[in-house]
Amino acid sequence: MRPARLHTIALCASVLNACAGRLPQPPRIRHPDSAYIDVPYAPPAALSETVLPRPTRADVVWVDGDWVFRGNSYAWRRGGWVVAAPRTSYARSEVAYALDGRVRFAPPTWYDAQGTPLDRVRPVVPAGTPANEYTAESQTSR
Repeated sequence: MRPARLHTIALCASVLNACAGRLPQPPRIRHPDSAYIDVPYAPPAALSETVLPRPTRADVVWVDGDWVFRGNSYAWRRGGWVVAAPRTSYARSEVAYALDGRVRFAPPTWYDAQGTPLDRVRPVVPAGTPANEYTAESQTSR
């Protein structure tokens, strides 16, 4: 390979590596069995979200948006930059399939150090998309 081409490849690799930074995430935890509910079907694939610039606060973490089950269908709850309380952990939504065929769903939840579910931690800077805090499954092109 020619030196100029090697230089171009190395430069591209450096740029890609610099852009592949990780967003700070909250500590993760698994849901207890009691968090799962029976649902008629698993949630759709995740929606895309725009990550807005990080606030200047050092204690913010990024939480991706996630589906929540609301009665008889799912709604997308937008993510964003949040301030997590000390000694809390976050569990993303999870789907489990029971041996008898039931679909079980645990919604995204914050837990304290004792494993008690907490009220929703609202973003200090929500994701840029979708435009609404909650987006009904029927509002997406799925």
